[in-house]
Amino acid sequence: MLRGRAVTAALVSPAAQACAFVLGCAVIHAARAHAAILTRLLAAVAIAAAVLVLLAASLDYAPGPDETFGEVSVYAAS
Repeated sequence: MLRGRAVTAALVSPAAQACAFVLGCAVIHAARAHAAILTRLLAAVAIAAAVLVLLAASLDYAPGPDETFGEVSVYAAS
């Protein structure tokens, strides 16, 4: 059973996420007069976030400078 500081530490992340969500909803509601601009901005942020996640994933799985690709065949143009 969690008590004292453990309960506080366990609730910090979900509380911060909930606050960020509510703040985002408030910003979107306040900016509804500028829906077209906000839509483009959010789409650009989503694309940038996806690119960064894919870049980080590719760097995690890329071989080092002295390593090979293993079973993956890499064909060079002849």
